Amino acid sequence: MTCQRCHEEAAVHLTETVDGRRRELHLCVPCAREAGLSLPASPPKLGLDQVVQGLIVAHVGELVGELAELTCPDCGVRFMEFRTLGRLGCPTDYQVFARGLLPLLGRSQGATRHVGKSPRRPSVASDRPRLRLRSEFRAAIALEDYERAASLRDQLRSKDADR
Repeated sequence: MTCQRCHEEAAVHLTETVDGRRRELHLCVPCAREAGLSLPASPPKLGLDQVVQGLIVAHVGELVGELAELTCPDCGVRFMEFRTLGRLGCPTDYQVFARGLLPLLGRSQGATRHVGKSPRRPSVASDRPRLRLRSEFRAAIALEDYERAASLRDQLRSKDADR
């Protein structure tokens, strides 16, 4: 944009709506001062981290910082993984991430209480060791500890056969 008075590069941009008509004014700093606008001597100095933090709080709320540190003790899924992938790892995630999930469910589903079908086989506490094994299995693969991963895989298969 160029200044509407002297055709230099514009640094001040004003927009106002009066009686349904939109009026834009683009001025360089000297022309803006001549027009009577009070401008700061220099732009405010903000660190990049302050700007990013301000944007995060403004758009997703302060709660995200707390939730970003949460990890499910059973399956090892982190809240930010859920936000990225859109999938939870186990039923325990609903309790661990409740503060972040309830607002999301309310916005997307219109309610935060389940009113649909229930599973035929109720979730039992015996699933937790299996979930922990699966989490350890994924971690072993990520660390390239393939002997441990093979052992955990065999344990998972034996638990599946027992069902």
